[in-house]
Amino acid sequence: MKIPWEEIEELTKYLKDKGLSEISIETKDGKLSVKKDANGTYVPQVISAPQLDKPAPKEKSHLSDSKLYEVTSPMVGTFYAASSPGAEVFVQVGKKVKQGNVLCIIEAMKIMNELPSEVNGIITEILAKDNQTVEFGQVLMRIKPD
Repeated sequence: MKIPWEEIEELTKYLKDKGLSEISIETKDGKLSVKKDANGTYVPQVISAPQLDKPAPKEKSHLSDSKLYEVTSPMVGTFYAASSPGAEVFVQVGKKVKQGNVLCIIEAMKIMNELPSEVNGIITEILAKDNQTVEFGQVLMRIKPD
């Protein structure tokens, strides 16, 4: 994997701004981690690179055992329930959503990423709190599909 120095600088700045000690990103090109060591120095580390001889893993289903669709965070970032402070939240428990409706925003490296619904259904549970740091793959909310 070619080391993406610009991305490392952005990740390091994000860590400092948020007061975090570690962050990892994973792309089709590999996985990169930036950690703060015992001396307070940020150290980048390439964790993995793609294996050309391995088939790509199949995307896992977001349907839980209870047949609820689990909305997961596509990245490490900050969860926002509304488009701006004081604005009406995008969704709430009991609200009907359609595929493509914005459910929340995940902010990562000063970029606001809208997370659209992939299914039609009713919001049954919202697990993330507004302005909360969320991890990659963390379940943010559940939807009962139509």
